[in-house]
Amino acid sequence: MLFQMLNTNSLRLDMLLLHRTRKIINELLSSFGVAVVRAEKKPWFRWGAVPTQVGRYSIQVPVINPISRHYARLPNLMSQLGRLTSLVKMKYPHLTAIDIGANVGDTACIIKTAVDIPLLCIEGDNYSFSFLEKNIRQFQNTTAHKLFLGEKTEAITVTFEKNGWNTTIKPDKAGATQKIEVVSLDDFLATQPKVENFKLLKIDTEGFDCAIIRGGGKFIQQVRPVITFEYNRENMDAIGENGLETFSMLAGFGYSHAAFHDANGRFLFSIKTADHSFIRDLHEYADGPNGSIYYYDITVFSEADSDIASMFVEQERSFRRQGKQVSNQAGSTTKIE
Repeated sequence: MLFQMLNTNSLRLDMLLLHRTRKIINELLSSFGVAVVRAEKKPWFRWGAVPTQVGRYSIQVPVINPISRHYARLPNLMSQLGRLTSLVKMKYPHLTAIDIGANVGDTACIIKTAVDIPLLCIEGDNYSFSFLEKNIRQFQNTTAHKLFLGEKTEAITVTFEKNGWNTTIKPDKAGATQKIEVVSLDDFLATQPKVENFKLLKIDTEGFDCAIIRGGGKFIQQVRPVITFEYNRENMDAIGENGLETFSMLAGFGYSHAAFHDANGRFLFSIKTADHSFIRDLHEYADGPNGSIYYYDITVFSEADSDIASMFVEQERSFRRQGKQVSNQAGSTTKIE
């Protein structure tokens, strides 16, 4: 156990040193219009897939995607999404869920393990999408849409990081050379039927979550879905995303309750969205590699769904008390990518 702890801490220190070194070098090089970026893996390394068990389902995960290792080590990772889906389904029998940042279909497995509902998956990365299409063939009433979402429908110039496994978009930065189309959630949902049934919205897009929420303002005001999203300060800061403004916007839309999980899926606490001081403290605490938490998974509920919020919080507290929460072997926080 001691050897595992030393290995884990050493690896984390190496990652932090590499991250900070690259950040310092890029700051020095930015005035010259160049940047150091992680080179994309060679095509031969992409070949092959790892069978990965997620909930009741087995999916194929490309070898460059680390989620197979995460689920092997943390089988309950993101399981709160399944428990949340079951609660929302109890209140809204015609529930359809939207999975934005669906990756290769792992969160689809979690949702479908909990309850077999119609599911709409969105993923913009070409390589991940090719696996997503194959993996969701085992599900009924599930569709996949290949596109990137943003605050508004437009063409933007970007650089990509972690291509093919955890794609992170960095717009308008030094060295940005690729143009992509992003679509607002409102514009996308205008093409879909029965949007009133989309009462659960999951977002995990490496820093773009808040922008996507703003881009779905019309839909969110009208339907008021339960929203669960990642709050990743490191990626948000890299694209100039404030984040705090999103909480104010959601509060203005009638969202009154929020539940927080840490990056390993362990329930932390629930708060009222009106508690601006506490939210600011949480925002400043989750500052990426400098802090103890790389990101939060946050679930927000409208006042009309305060009953679901109460049940969800009690359920997560019970899950935590029973010791079923996920944690790494060394007991320290791990960045899940």
